[in-house]
Amino acid sequence: MGSPGRGGEVRLGVLASGSGTVLEAMLSAGTDVCVVLADRRCRALQVAAEAGVPAELLLRGEYGKDFDRAAYTRQLVKVLEGYGVDVVAMAGFGTIFSPEIFAAFPGRVLNTHPALLPAFKGWHAVRDALAAGVTVTGTTVHLATERVDDGPVLAQQEVPVLPGDTEQTLHERIKAVERRLYPQTIERFLAQLRQSQVRPVTTTGGTGVKALLSVYDKTGLEDFAAALVASGYGLVASGKTAAALEAAGLPHETVEAVTDWPEMLGGRVKTLHPRLHAGILADLDDPRHRDDLARHGIDPIGLVVCNLYPFRSQPSVEMIDIGGVTLLRAAAKNWARVAVVVDPADYALVTGKVHEGGQALDDDLRLYLARKAFAHTAAYDASIVSWLDDVAGAAASAGPPAENVGADGHQRRLPPTLHLSLELAQPLRYGENPHQSGARYRNTGQASWWDDVVQHGGMELSYLNLYDADAAWRLVHEIADLSPAAAVVVKHANPCGAAVAAGLLDAYEGAFECDPMSAFGGIVALSAPVDEQLAATMVANAKADVVIAPGYSDEALRLFATKRKNMRVLAAPAPGTDAWHVRQVSGGWLVQTPYRLERGPEKWQVVTSAQPSEDNWQDLQLAWRVCAAVKSNAIVLAANGKAVGIGGGQQNRVSPGELAVARAAGRAVGGAGASDAFFPFRDGLDMVAAAGVSCIVQPGGSVRDAEVIAAAEEHGIAMVFTGERQFRH
Repeated sequence: MGSPGRGGEVRLGVLASGSGTVLEAMLSAGTDVCVVLADRRCRALQVAAEAGVPAELLLRGEYGKDFDRAAYTRQLVKVLEGYGVDVVAMAGFGTIFSPEIFAAFPGRVLNTHPALLPAFKGWHAVRDALAAGVTVTGTTVHLATERVDDGPVLAQQEVPVLPGDTEQTLHERIKAVERRLYPQTIERFLAQLRQSQVRPVTTTGGTGVKALLSVYDKTGLEDFAAALVASGYGLVASGKTAAALEAAGLPHETVEAVTDWPEMLGGRVKTLHPRLHAGILADLDDPRHRDDLARHGIDPIGLVVCNLYPFRSQPSVEMIDIGGVTLLRAAAKNWARVAVVVDPADYALVTGKVHEGGQALDDDLRLYLARKAFAHTAAYDASIVSWLDDVAGAAASAGPPAENVGADGHQRRLPPTLHLSLELAQPLRYGENPHQSGARYRNTGQASWWDDVVQHGGMELSYLNLYDADAAWRLVHEIADLSPAAAVVVKHANPCGAAVAAGLLDAYEGAFECDPMSAFGGIVALSAPVDEQLAATMVANAKADVVIAPGYSDEALRLFATKRKNMRVLAAPAPGTDAWHVRQVSGGWLVQTPYRLERGPEKWQVVTSAQPSEDNWQDLQLAWRVCAAVKSNAIVLAANGKAVGIGGGQQNRVSPGELAVARAAGRAVGGAGASDAFFPFRDGLDMVAAAGVSCIVQPGGSVRDAEVIAAAEEHGIAMVFTGERQFRH
């Protein structure tokens, strides 16, 4: 086997058996694979060959009728060692190993599983998750061990279970996440091995300064602990961390040996002891503290390495970490003397410093690490509070007090406190204006759909690019079920065009024709992948700042790159959802439940003698959904699957109608109109009727509804009440 950390080179071997999509994802991500092994003839071998990666076929059938698993595993190890492999990544490998592979590559066999381990182990994880009725599952990258699906977790990401999901649809979405998370985790794992220049040693270390290690995520632990020993730290470790150090042959004391107190309550109490916390919290510049330590025979602890139970991915009472959070807070409080490491990604940073100057870590580094620890515990507690709110909401839903439920039956309960923990996800070109800084943040530890957006070309994104693209992407998904294809054009967060059609080109042209002047410099959102013909049409039309779609043909990307070099070209997954809509005001925040269209056409009421025609219903729905996305007050006119006139952002109900009618320029005849709120007087309806529409949809609820309905009857217009207002500010 190779020698990771000794020349900077770490060689990865991949075991694959199936379609090779995970292997493709690794290679596309730039992962350096030195060999691919397969246990059957499969497409993965072709993927390896096309990438110029050596591949070997080790057929199961050649190892006896009853399959000699041990002999097969030994031969597989021999082949891997022949290629100098240091780390093994399984990518759909269909054969279970005997223990020989784990002895040959201790702690260096990686695997991925389509569930949030330890939940739903085994071959039918996706089916089992559906059968259990969970609302969230996901994928796990872990170190493989002799026990199937039971090794230490390296990374996890949640995948929501959607209404109507089948085993196939859910598994496909899990695979999509897996193909991103697995290569990222492998690269991080390999990088940590490359960064460490010290292999495990067995010489006695320690000069009186101790490092306390208690970690759930054991990524890079062995090499990091070895570096600490080589730099003179004495190691103290708890539970499974101590077992990992023992297996690596690293000198250490157990927590029980230091505290003279056994682990108890099934592991709930391990590190909660004065002999540890006094060593962490002591101010050695205070003679009284030194006397206390000496009187009780307690050694100072100068470094705490701790990460927590994975509560976010596996929320439960047992996953609420107590001892770990206490260690982190104690060490971070005493950052003037104690260094605290919560993130394995920082191991290399600390290792470099202890190699340079023994055990001393400079003030700036300790302060950086302390801030990171407090940010981590704050986010951890915030996630627990959010989970408890969900638990309380679920309990309340069985029989909530009447005041917590709206007339439509939906919960209206807001939490008594709201805890936001955000992490920097994406620096932006600038804020709303070039003199303002801007960035995208996300909920700490939670991936956003924006994280999976791929920018194929154009300048760096700005604050408004993201804000407007988000609005366009959500609206195109809102109308996409009305027809096979949908397109939206947004400018300054307001739709200035929207259309549905049988084909994407027709939908785009319909959306663009609504208001070509406003479309200049706007955002184009498309519900399906963009081909060369559509790209050529877009290039010929007014310049768009951003185009966002599920994907693009190679020809379309080449056309955009040559003809629209500055246009941001984004490929995106479906937009996600949020628990709350939060907006800042001076000195505080406004919070509401997220926007949604709650009442569909099946709940609408026709209030006139005239009835909408069958063709009218699609235009009514399109006009209503687009109107809900326009800043209030808003009027939208639609005809033949296209928005033809949009007026919004006005202080009265008549002006948006005037704008919409003027922009429609006669194209709304026989179509539909929509108002985001009721007409307080008939003058607003009269203005919309002047466009020649044959039907109109509005919330209703005005004291003058009878007057407005009578006006509709005069015009021969069918009027539909939705029963819900859709203000947007």
